[in-house]
Amino acid sequence: MTKLDNFFLGLDFDANSTEPINFIETRLMDLSPFSAHEVVLIGVTYKTAEHAYQAQRVAPEMHDEVVAASCPLDAWRVAQECKEKGLMQEEYDKDALMEQVFRAKLEQHPDIEKVLRVAKDRELLKVFDTDYYWGTGDDGSGENKMGKLWMKLRSELPSE
Repeated sequence: MTKLDNFFLGLDFDANSTEPINFIETRLMDLSPFSAHEVVLIGVTYKTAEHAYQAQRVAPEMHDEVVAASCPLDAWRVAQECKEKGLMQEEYDKDALMEQVFRAKLEQHPDIEKVLRVAKDRELLKVFDTDYYWGTGDDGSGENKMGKLWMKLRSELPSE
């Protein structure tokens, strides 16, 4: 198993186990940048919010490769390779960029607003054991920037 597999399957994933693997799809998955929602940003249609976010981070000559990635995980992988090779935009604000992408997703997909409204005032957590910035991290001490961003956008929705 590769380092990237651990990143997406979780640190406690045991590739040698014979136990069943549970996976679940919920409407809350729609808040993930990996969800199957196209996003139009700056006149370009991206397959997912992840594609849009990563394409804006990489150097311009790598943009099309991210856009062409077959899935959001591959878009992320291309951006990680660019990061390792020093092919990232020199200056960008990742929080502002993600907000721009999520605002576009919210404006372009009414189902995202419905998900946010159904969640009411409940705290939104991106529970991801290896992500201490966008998520909660393994021990819950992460910054949960993604959950906080969705809560900010939810708070700006007009009253029904």
